[in-house]
Amino acid sequence: MKSAITAIAAALIASALTYLFTGQGQGAGGADVEGLQAQIGEIAAQAAAGGGGQRFVIVGESEQDAWLRGANRDGSPRPGPADDQKPLADASNSLCFLTKVEIEGMDGPEDVATCSIQVDEFTNWWQVHATQGEGTNASISCNARCIAWE
Repeated sequence: MKSAITAIAAALIASALTYLFTGQGQGAGGADVEGLQAQIGEIAAQAAAGGGGQRFVIVGESEQDAWLRGANRDGSPRPGPADDQKPLADASNSLCFLTKVEIEGMDGPEDVATCSIQVDEFTNWWQVHATQGEGTNASISCNARCIAWE
């Protein structure tokens, strides 16, 4: 039961934070943002009152994006396949979600570029991945945030 309450609270908080950090909440009035922050605090309090006793912490984005440039400095193509990853947080007590996906230079159906979040099997840490498919010369930049509980 404790883990179910924690999972529900983390999902609700992640949804609210995604709303704020994707820019959808930027046009909202100050009262709307304050109301959303109050709801996040209320969810965390309910999780703690439900026997969870956890404290939620927002783990900021990685200082550097996971990114791959599809062209060299001289303008010549730099085709994939390629993968760049950056560590985020310990997966045993956190939940991560994408906050940034920027793709440039998609010229045709052969171009494949993706952002994803995966758990590294060796370190058990969440990692954000920027990936180019084979022959793709599109550029991609990705980042993520995490919610951790203690």
